[in-house]
Amino acid sequence: MSQAKRTFPALGERNYGSWADDMEAYLKTLDLWDVTSDPTAAPELYSETTPTIEDKREQRKWEARKGRAAGEIWLALEDGQKLKEVHVQQKPGAHFNAYDVLLGLRKDEGESLVSLMARADKAMQDIRSLRPKDFTIEQLDEELASMSLIRSLPAEYNNFVSSLLLLDSLSLSKLQSAFQNEETQRTTRGFSSTPSLALKASGSPSFAHDVRCSFCDAVGHSEASCFAKEKATKAAKAKTAERRQER
Repeated sequence: MSQAKRTFPALGERNYGSWADDMEAYLKTLDLWDVTSDPTAAPELYSETTPTIEDKREQRKWEARKGRAAGEIWLALEDGQKLKEVHVQQKPGAHFNAYDVLLGLRKDEGESLVSLMARADKAMQDIRSLRPKDFTIEQLDEELASMSLIRSLPAEYNNFVSSLLLLDSLSLSKLQSAFQNEETQRTTRGFSSTPSLALKASGSPSFAHDVRCSFCDAVGHSEASCFAKEKATKAAKAKTAERRQER
């Protein structure tokens, strides 16, 4: 009897949900699932002090199966992927990317509806794998509202979005605070926000003090928000316009 071969993708950065289901089915075809999921399935010794020859034989078989299962799992991991806890980063960026895949699903030309449903199911599995065990409906409501707000922003807000997704945590209230700060910044200064704004909203005010402007060399702001550069740019444009008129 030929041994089954793995036909599903190795564990990568965004496929833990589908990988876990595929790995379970694969180990079951090899009769190795019980050694990874059921500690009570281990053979019981007739006597722990004086095990029989049969006990020793069964114990060696069990240990051999555990080794095979561990090897199959290891070979199904991409480089750098060691444990679920390492793989699954429950951070805003990972959550947003997972929701973005799900909400951005579109039927490809020539794709069957069955294939489309399978892709949607895998995307949903990846989202579930990012949730903590005590995840609630209220948290889901907040998460959906947050993701909808972030996805609605146009390209000119890319820096702002990137700063939000780098945070260790992002609640709806923090996101609303960051949006208000961004709106105030754009209204009062008239230029695109920098990543420091979202970090201020998250309770990290020291970030701005570490920024040094590459234009004027001052500390506390970036080149994108430099008034000196803005003033110099306007002056240069005015001189260029005067020269054109003189011609």
